[in-house]
Amino acid sequence: MRRLTTSLAIGTVITLSLFGLNVAMASTHSNSDLQKRFAACGSLPNGSLLTVVQTTRLFINLPKEYFPNIKLKIASHGATAGSISNGGAYGHSIGAQGRPNCWSYYLDFELAPNNKTQSGTVDVASKNAFSNLSNYLVHFKVVVNPPDATKRFPGNGTVIGNVFLGPVCPVEHNPPDPACAPRPYETSIGVRSTLTGSSFKDVPTDASGIFTLSLAPGRYLLSVSPATNGSPYPRCTEVRILVVAKKSQKVTVNCDTGIR
Repeated sequence: MRRLTTSLAIGTVITLSLFGLNVAMASTHSNSDLQKRFAACGSLPNGSLLTVVQTTRLFINLPKEYFPNIKLKIASHGATAGSISNGGAYGHSIGAQGRPNCWSYYLDFELAPNNKTQSGTVDVASKNAFSNLSNYLVHFKVVVNPPDATKRFPGNGTVIGNVFLGPVCPVEHNPPDPACAPRPYETSIGVRSTLTGSSFKDVPTDASGIFTLSLAPGRYLLSVSPATNGSPYPRCTEVRILVVAKKSQKVTVNCDTGIR
């Protein structure tokens, strides 16, 4: 596997030739424009701190007009981030999640072979072509085991969820029969970051079907663990959530019992 190193060039000087004179490129772009281009490219949020489980593979996408011909700079401390050798040409990764006019780098995150601890860090950076705009920098914590989605950290958002089973009666009644109301489902919830693809430890619900999550800001996918007896039921909906720092939200997960 070909690895990236900190010796990669982080920037180039961009000039325009005008009537035989070299004139430095002037920027009329703003950081607001840059944020919109990050979103259009599907870039990981600039300045974010993300946790990934070792062997995680993900794309780093950057807009070409802001980062033309610029290589990524990788700073590693007990972990590594290497380009995938069969993932396509550097900056043109196969299967990339980026858009037209966006570079795509496909990286594999692992702990360093001599690392005896349970975690390491990797910083991925690239210098902006315009001196008045922010450079790109994302911090990664690389861990051995999936992180705990209930562990509280400053700045996390809170998600309180309920899981229900229904229908519980083969025939609907009018007026509704209270005994046929959806029932709480004691199960476990899988949590996956849709930004990094990393999964968290499954979170159990209590007897009332309630679970509580504490998550860093970002987008996540919640899914109920499948039945252990091989049955296709209950069949539960997957729920996508957006977690906002220091904010709380409630979600409901509905599971179809198959009763008709």
